Amino acid sequence: MTDFDATLTARVAELLHREAYHLDHRDWDGWLALYTEDAVLWAPALDGDDGFTTDPDTEISLIYLDRAGIEARVFRIESGESYANMPLPMTVHLVTNIRVIDAADEWISVAATWSVRSFRRIEPPITRAGLYDYGLRREADGLMIAKKTVRVLDDRIIGPIDIFNI
Repeated sequence: MTDFDATLTARVAELLHREAYHLDHRDWDGWLALYTEDAVLWAPALDGDDGFTTDPDTEISLIYLDRAGIEARVFRIESGESYANMPLPMTVHLVTNIRVIDAADEWISVAATWSVRSFRRIEPPITRAGLYDYGLRREADGLMIAKKTVRVLDDRIIGPIDIFNI
């Protein structure tokens, strides 16, 4: 592990906190603007007691979306066609322990921990937590998310899992 400068770490933290802000405020356009055109969002499934699936092409995933899939998911949420999530819950994302793991040229590998509390009037609140792994890319407009892997640390999934509550 190489030591990284505080400026890069602060820029990375700002990006991750901005993502959480957009999700909590249902600012889908702002959230999508943080992702590259070739972005992938993946939430692998738990595999055994403490492992996760490693290949989204051959193993089960909670979520696996390329950029077109992410945009389609946002469209269904905005249009009200996401029936399992109606009414849409209010969320509070906490992103902590942000660490730059590696930085080479335009690619930055980042790890973080997260917790999301979801509130719907018709159900008790749900709290989820886990680990984030990001692949960030330096672009002309600044850092952008090219890859996001979400590990949900829960052996029982209660309620729907969606892009906004993990």
